[in-house]
Amino acid sequence: MDSELAAASQWATESNAAVFIRLISGETESGVVQAMDSEEGDEEENEEGEGADVIEFHPEFTYPIYGEHERIFGYKGLSINLNYAAGSLATYFNIKYTKRIEQMESTSAVALKADDIDTPMRQILADSVCATQSEFAQQVVRDTRVFRPSGRKVHEYAGRSSQTEQLRYEIYSSSFNDTESAKYHERMQAFVLFFIEGAQFIDTSDERWHVYTVFERLDMNGQTSYSLVGFSTVYNFYCWPDRKRARISQFLVLPPFQGQGHGSALYSYIHAMVLGNSDYADLSVEDPSEAFDDMRDRNDMRYLLKHNAFAHIKGARVEQSAISELQHKHKLSRRQMTRCIEMALLKMIKSVKSQEFGEFRLFVKRRIYAQNMDLLQALDPDERKQKVAESFASVVDGYRRVLSLL
Repeated sequence: MDSELAAASQWATESNAAVFIRLISGETESGVVQAMDSEEGDEEENEEGEGADVIEFHPEFTYPIYGEHERIFGYKGLSINLNYAAGSLATYFNIKYTKRIEQMESTSAVALKADDIDTPMRQILADSVCATQSEFAQQVVRDTRVFRPSGRKVHEYAGRSSQTEQLRYEIYSSSFNDTESAKYHERMQAFVLFFIEGAQFIDTSDERWHVYTVFERLDMNGQTSYSLVGFSTVYNFYCWPDRKRARISQFLVLPPFQGQGHGSALYSYIHAMVLGNSDYADLSVEDPSEAFDDMRDRNDMRYLLKHNAFAHIKGARVEQSAISELQHKHKLSRRQMTRCIEMALLKMIKSVKSQEFGEFRLFVKRRIYAQNMDLLQALDPDERKQKVAESFASVVDGYRRVLSLL
């Protein structure tokens, strides 16, 4: 039995490593085909094939497609290739492997057969997947020349430039009322499953959704081409009596573009849009990740410090009315405004031994207790005190990290 298990394990592949996502642009069909046929790990060919540019990366999650263990059984040398035209996201999906198990002899009652790879992946892709590699190559070459983002361009910012090329980044706003934008989102939405833990597809029949996309625009030798950088979906809730509340639901910068300031640019634009529109009461975020919280904290603090939002705050005894006034003026959620005020208070304190730090500690601990009251009241007094102290220390460490990056 042990020998059977050992033999079977040789046919198991980690699905995250087996899935290759490629953003491809190209001037020639032969260059695009060559880029797709290149072996994984051949950096020179993958990144700079003749007549084609390829950006290749892996997903962080594949459990929505291949199960919670993220393992695929029955193949050796497996590569699951999701090829996208860099701008239009025209898609070609294919599977390659060196060996496939048809049926392994076993003394157990369960037959060992290869997993179905094709069906689960196609269920999350748009219906308009290219049928052949040749069709996809033609589409990439055409889209490299003529694709333009759908929706309305609402913001632009600079990237690197040289004598031969210039990079700009553009943000577009769209809704599902626009047919082209709806079709584009259908091709784009698979990325949320690959990179946002617990994400699900949104209901595109709901007109209260808005989508903001970021594109890289390359101007070179008189030709302009676009590549998708990232996107965010924003839902507009009713806010009594006659306003609405914007909530960021999904927010993603694709891995090759992370760490370059694009998330900050997109978030700052969305916040500025909310600030500039009297119909909006505030901006909130649905279930943010730690990485998003860090980015959001940095940008909100830069904005608030720039606008002297904390000029009238003296000491840690901040009245709830003052928090509400700042929240409504700068259109942040109450939770986020409170966090920013706490960071501002910490920034003002010179020493942890000062009276000001003692008042700050009490102010933050009261907030921690209020937000976790049900959980804390179930503990005995000593354990409750320890948990609040641990939470306070963790909060302060996080605030100091954010403040050091401003």
